[in-house]
Amino acid sequence: MEAASQVDFSVSKFYAYTGPNYYLDTAALVCNVHCQPSGNTLEYYTPDVVAVFPHLASQAFEGVIDLFAAVVMETLRMDIHLPLTHFSISSDGDDYVLAVQYWDEYIAEDAVRLVSAWFQAMDEANTRGADAFHFPEKFVALQKRFDRTTYGGPTISSLLEAAQKLNIPFHWLRIEGDFQFGYGKKQVRGRSTVFHTDGIKDTEFTTQKDQVKNFLLDCGFPTPQGRNCFTKEDITAEVEELGFPLVVKPLAGHKGEGVTTDIKTLDGALAAYQAIVKSAEEQGATFDGALVEQQVYGLDHRLLAVNGRFAAALLRVPAYIVGDGRSTIEELIAKENTRPERKDNARSPLAKIEADDGLLGYIALQGWTLNSVPKENEHVNLRRVANISAGGVSVNVSDKIHPANIKLVEDIAKFFRVNCMGIDVLAQDIAKPWSEGNFAIIEINAGPGIFMHIAPAEGGSIDVPTMILRSHFPTPGTERIPIIAGNDVITPEFCAELYKRLQALKPDIEFGSVTEEGLLFNGEFFCNNKSHEKNIQLLLRNPKLDFACIRHTKDTIFDYGTFHEGADIVVLENPHYAEVILKRDTLPTGVTIELHDDYIALLSTRTEPRLVMLPPDAQASAPRSATKREQALLQVIEPLLADFLAKNA
Repeated sequence: MEAASQVDFSVSKFYAYTGPNYYLDTAALVCNVHCQPSGNTLEYYTPDVVAVFPHLASQAFEGVIDLFAAVVMETLRMDIHLPLTHFSISSDGDDYVLAVQYWDEYIAEDAVRLVSAWFQAMDEANTRGADAFHFPEKFVALQKRFDRTTYGGPTISSLLEAAQKLNIPFHWLRIEGDFQFGYGKKQVRGRSTVFHTDGIKDTEFTTQKDQVKNFLLDCGFPTPQGRNCFTKEDITAEVEELGFPLVVKPLAGHKGEGVTTDIKTLDGALAAYQAIVKSAEEQGATFDGALVEQQVYGLDHRLLAVNGRFAAALLRVPAYIVGDGRSTIEELIAKENTRPERKDNARSPLAKIEADDGLLGYIALQGWTLNSVPKENEHVNLRRVANISAGGVSVNVSDKIHPANIKLVEDIAKFFRVNCMGIDVLAQDIAKPWSEGNFAIIEINAGPGIFMHIAPAEGGSIDVPTMILRSHFPTPGTERIPIIAGNDVITPEFCAELYKRLQALKPDIEFGSVTEEGLLFNGEFFCNNKSHEKNIQLLLRNPKLDFACIRHTKDTIFDYGTFHEGADIVVLENPHYAEVILKRDTLPTGVTIELHDDYIALLSTRTEPRLVMLPPDAQASAPRSATKREQALLQVIEPLLADFLAKNA
């Protein structure tokens, strides 16, 4: 087709809602998109788009803006299938208004701007011969920026995805640096797999590897002998005590960093100790000691407990390559790194293998260099440690673990008030009981990473995120407290009277409300932020809160959205079109109550609509009817309160 002389793509007026809003029932980034009406048609952009996102070829789009929105959503999913699917398109004069579901506001805006620049570049490349726009390269750069955000870690993103699947509301507490799942007294707060419900002393204790080792020995659990050393003299004494072979590792290490295994000489032990001291100095960290332990030979396993119960078992194999008789080790590593499983993004089962000093030193001990050519089918181990971050290969062996080893996991977990615990063991055969053969607990971890259980390189997936969330919220709805939301009918007087009626049902109830007065708890003023959203966040952050009542207006909805996801009872009187979204967001088990001039309508998805006629003195036409109407409304609501309190006890 013949291109127009110029097509103007531009985006502007960005605004981020952190919760449901006028445009979407999720968090939404909203912006204006201008497409010059005389510009190119849909078919003009499709070939370039499909070249990057081939699966879009099977979708039908009505216009350019629909294709644009689809590309934005694909970009927001970061090529790792993030659960971002909601968007809407409306109009604002000559512009379109695009609203897209997002997790990170800044990444979302960058994604929209990137796609806009790409579409603009497609016009310019074809109309004025401009240089091609390298979208894939810029997309990879955007992905790397996302990986560094609060949402980018594989563990937290998998937990958030599970929360969305289970309809568990969550939001980021920016000041605290945690995510909050659920509301009020039902909430849990945390980051990664560490939550506020974990015992802080138990969590701290798991970081003291030497003390944990002694505790496990006291319990009679299989743990290698050893102690923490601070000087060369300590190392020498411990070597004489334990003999060889030995392992030396940093007390505060993680991911296998700084670990030296199979040490068979005093010089080797001292060199490993000195390397740990030097690493601490280079990082500006405190030297906490070097653990010297007996070497136990076996395969590396991560055993996982959730809420005190065995959840998963993973075999971790150190990075390796297999020779073909022609290629060098360097070439074989490069070939291995091209595997899709080693894409090395936030959702990759495997990390890329880096030819760093640790790898070079380890293959040198075996008589290899990067230029060596292994024989065909010759197996070459590249690292001592099997950590996934170091290129190790993960294998799900949850169905192979012996019942005695499962009991061992649960026996250890019962001593710690830690929701999610990783137990690292060496075992020749995880299918045999720990009392038989080589088996040793190397360390335990509070707040372990869990994505390797979801996406192992081999074997089936274990849905650990759902296990974790269900340990906190056993059944649907247990993450919520009852919420009443409405428009101007939710007055301070209404909330005060509602509190009295709730007290009659539960004398010690913790009740919170947000109205034009601000945030109140149990009828007493607490604070009044300029931000309506901040008031609601603080309301639902109260870990003792039993019941909430929230007033929204068209202005607060346009400015802030509603923040909370859904309500059990929605009350509306003469709603503005923006306020009607409260009805949209009524929970499936909830009730919408509409206050009309002379009657009240109760609407529920579970029962037939019910009408309650207002007495003459409570009808809108009656003089000074406000108080009477409020009393009539509360009489309608009162029978619902006990039911909602019972369900959310």
